[in-house]
Parts: sequence; structure tokens; C-alpha cells
Amino acid sequence: MQNYLLLFIVILAVITIVSFIYTIWRARNDEQILRNIIQGSPIPTFVISTEHKILHWNKALEGLNGIKANQVIDTDQQWRAFYASPRPCMADLILDNNINESSALYAGKVTKSKLLRNAYEVTEFFPDLGEKGKWFRITSASIKDSSGRIFGAMETLEDITDQKTAEEELLQRTKLESLGTFADGVAKDFDSLLTAILRNVFLAKISANEEDKILENGLAIAERAGLQAKELAHRLITFAQGGYPVKKIEIIDEIIREAIQKVLAGSNAACEPAIASDLWPVEVDAMQIKQVIENMVTNAKEAMPNGGIVEVVAENTTTGTNIRSMGGSNYVRIMIRDKGVGIPRENLSKIFDPYFTTKEKKERGGIGLGLAICDSIIKYHNGLITVESLVGVGTTFFIYLAAVPDSIPKS
Repeated sequence: MQNYLLLFIVILAVITIVSFIYTIWRARNDEQILRNIIQGSPIPTFVISTEHKILHWNKALEGLNGIKANQVIDTDQQWRAFYASPRPCMADLILDNNINESSALYAGKVTKSKLLRNAYEVTEFFPDLGEKGKWFRITSASIKDSSGRIFGAMETLEDITDQKTAEEELLQRTKLESLGTFADGVAKDFDSLLTAILRNVFLAKISANEEDKILENGLAIAERAGLQAKELAHRLITFAQGGYPVKKIEIIDEIIREAIQKVLAGSNAACEPAIASDLWPVEVDAMQIKQVIENMVTNAKEAMPNGGIVEVVAENTTTGTNIRSMGGSNYVRIMIRDKGVGIPRENLSKIFDPYFTTKEKKERGGIGLGLAICDSIIKYHNGLITVESLVGVGTTFFIYLAAVPDSIPKS
């Protein structure tokens, strides 16, 4: 009987040991599967423990910020994924049950995920990531074991910069089209009224007594004001409808040179344009494209009040525009760059808005319609204007015009 009892105890001990070993093996196997899933994910991801120590830091996250996993594993430096100095990440807030404090840490609103239970997400802009900053959708959730016990938290970063850029471009186009329709009607009525007013001012001037200098001076002032208002009405019409372009096939190298010469003649700014010798023809209204380039070069000159070099480059491009709203066709790209004061990041999305200007003195030409008109003209040429700028470094405008490489300009 004792032998049977001893055998039973031995078998029970063996089963217990085997079960324990299996449990350890399965846990390690599950951990390895989790590790493989995280490492193989194209989405930048990190996992932290309940002690806020980094357990996993995947390859995609290494590629995003250049920080290797072996530099941060087993540390509490998960903040280095986004920030220059220590601060809690969303995963930390979830583990500490302090998600309500997120409003003080994130500019965007942290909301519950619609896809994952007990997960939270926020859309945030990080100016220090990449050359121009990046937009990310951050999602974080706690991780539980089979018994429902929380043993860590995961955080992922989805790069939505291209999506945000496309949304902003679409919003800008929609806003300009709506405003353009309104401006077109108002400007035409305004132009008709001014024509009648100026006609009567002219009749009053020629009917006035030569000795009545006060009346004559007053009428002259009224006439000048009326002419300036009429010019503004024409600008509004140009903004609204692109100035009714009359297009034909052109080689625009001379158009570019003439515009630069006209703007920079006698100024303390200089420019030696770099224009490709094989520049493709484009179908454009030459006068309007010249107006656009004159405006761009004028802006570059005014950004450098103490003088400097305005860079102008014209070249052919087929791919690599990195602009979602443009197709993969042939374009002539005109780059106009200054080394002036630059444009603050918060103003970049507004510079093509009508009447937006950063000039302190709204002198003639500085009323905030120049870039809006340029954008409208290029839009009606099926092209695009984009801008890059850094404060204290300078500003670069890129003009894309649809090219017709196989066409021959008509003389």
C-alpha cells in the first residue's frame, strides 16, 4: 500500500513539474509570438510594463526616430519616441489610470478608440520629427494576460501627415472656390458702379470752372480713388475666375527672365535664373504666368530688405512631386527661393487666403490679394503652388505647370 502511495506522489510530482515547465514554455512562447508580431509591424510601436519600463521597441519606431531598441529597453525613456525632455506618454497615463490628465499634455483631444475597447487615441503634430514636422494618430491600450490582469500597455504611432496635407489642400480649394464665386459677383457689380461714378467725375472735371481749384482738386482726388477701387475690383475678378486665361503653347524661359528683370531692375536684390535648356512647352496664358512670377519674385525681394540673391530654377519633372492632388504626368516646376525672414509655421496655411498679409504697411500691392490671385491663376491652369519656409532661413515657392513635351509653340 505504501508503494502505491509513493508511486502516486511521484506521478503527481512529475505531472506538477511538467505542467509548470509547460506553463513557462507557453508563456515564453506567447511572449515570443507577441515580440514577433510587434517587431514585424510596420507601425511604430512600443510596449511598457506596469513599472513603466520599456519591454518592446520595434524596428519601425527605430526607423522613425533613430533610437535603437538596445538604448531604451528596460528604461523609462519611452518619451524619447516623441519629445526632447521627460514627460508621460499616453501609455503611462493608462497604466496610472490618469487618462483624464491628458488634456494638459496634448493639444488634440484624447478620445476613446472606436475600434479597440479600453483604448484611447489622439491626433497630434510633432514639429521636431522630420524636416517639416509630422502628424501622428497615437493609439494606446492596456495589455492583459489570460486571467485579465494588466501587465503593461502598448502605444502605436500612425503617420497621417500625407492625409492631413491632402485634407488641408482640399479645404483650401473648397474655401477659395466658395469665396471666389461670391467675390466674382460683388466685383462685377462694384466695377459697373465705379464705371458710372468715374464717368460722371470726368464730366464734372471738364465742366468745372478753371478758377474753381478746390472743386478741381477734389474731383482729381475722387478720380484717383475711383481708379484704385476699379483696380481692386479687377483683382477680385482675377482672383475669382483666374482672369479668363487665354492659353496657347509657350516656352516660358523668356517669360521668366522678363519677369525677373522687371521686378529686380534697380533694386539691391539680384538673380541669375537657372533654366533648363530643354524646358518643356506649357499651355498657358503668358501674361498671367508672367504676373504670377513677378508677384513671387517681388515677395522674395521684399523678404530681403537689405538685399540678397533670389534663386529661380525652372526644370522638367515627371515624378517625385510628392503632392497627392497632382497626377503622375509631366510638369514644368519653377522654384523661387529667398533667404529672408521666413514665414511662421502657423501662417503657412493662411498665406493663400484672400486679404491675409504679414506686411505692416498695406501699401499698393500689399493688401493681401497677391498670393490669392497667383493661386487662382495657377489653379485655372491645372497647376499648383506650394510653399516651404523656416523663420530666419527663408522661403521657397514651387510652381507646377502641366507640360506638353511633344508640342511645338505657335509663333
